[in-house]
Amino acid sequence: MPICVHCAYPAKHLYTTYKTKSNIRLGVCPRCDRFLDPLIEHDPLILLLDLILLKPRVFLHLLFNRGTDPLDATAPPSPSAEEMSKDRRKTRIQEDVMILFGMVVLAETVSRVIPLDSSTFSSCLKIMCAVVCETAAQHTVTLGCALLVLRWRGWYPPRGSLQGVTDGRRVDFIPWLIPLTLLYTSLLPLLLQLFLSIWHSPPDPAFTPPAWDTFVDSLPFDISQHPYIRQIAMELADVWSKADRLWLGTRLLGGMSAGFGLRVLLPTRPCETTAIVLAGWAAAAFAARAMEGVLGA
Repeated sequence: MPICVHCAYPAKHLYTTYKTKSNIRLGVCPRCDRFLDPLIEHDPLILLLDLILLKPRVFLHLLFNRGTDPLDATAPPSPSAEEMSKDRRKTRIQEDVMILFGMVVLAETVSRVIPLDSSTFSSCLKIMCAVVCETAAQHTVTLGCALLVLRWRGWYPPRGSLQGVTDGRRVDFIPWLIPLTLLYTSLLPLLLQLFLSIWHSPPDPAFTPPAWDTFVDSLPFDISQHPYIRQIAMELADVWSKADRLWLGTRLLGGMSAGFGLRVLLPTRPCETTAIVLAGWAAAAFAARAMEGVLGA
């Protein structure tokens, strides 16, 4: 069942078609009195820009409304049309998850292979296996934690009848939407990492920040009287100078995007959404360590 992209109110059809397919009439939401989904008339480029800008309406459009059947004014209503539409929607969502998962794995693998001085087919295959395990672990743990939170809140699975529920997200929710949201929000950080990795060179492990003493002298207080604070500050500065800032930046952007996307899809609180995203990150980090020990990737 499609929903309004402005207030998530459920609707039977987004628009009505007549004798000519180009002649359509957009449906109006009975709650907010706005067009249910004006994005059905937008080009894919506009949808991509809205997705980059993290607009909530594009998430609702892609997750719930894309590919839904319109109301045909020239044909009589069919009782089985709604069930067939639900089956087609579930199949389409599963196909989208598989396609986007492959795109994400390929982009992440290429972004890791490009900075290498030399790469062989076996090394590329090991990196791809590691990326697949990391991504699968992140999505599995995120999905499990999200479903636990939804079950604790009584939102999914529903404890009673959904008749009269005005939240379209709950009426037509399926667990496949959670990994699909994560994949949508991971496209921008991965593309950014892929493009920047062409010109980015990893930091030299033997590099020592030459301006450390200058930085210490410029502080408004003297930390030499506190050796423990000075030692911690020096270690943090050394870690920061040797860290892959491109990787950290894209991961931070990906985490913020994932949290925003899940907040649009789920009725969770900010602290719950943050915990769900962090749990997925922890699972991905654990899988990366495990695969590094097994494959040496």
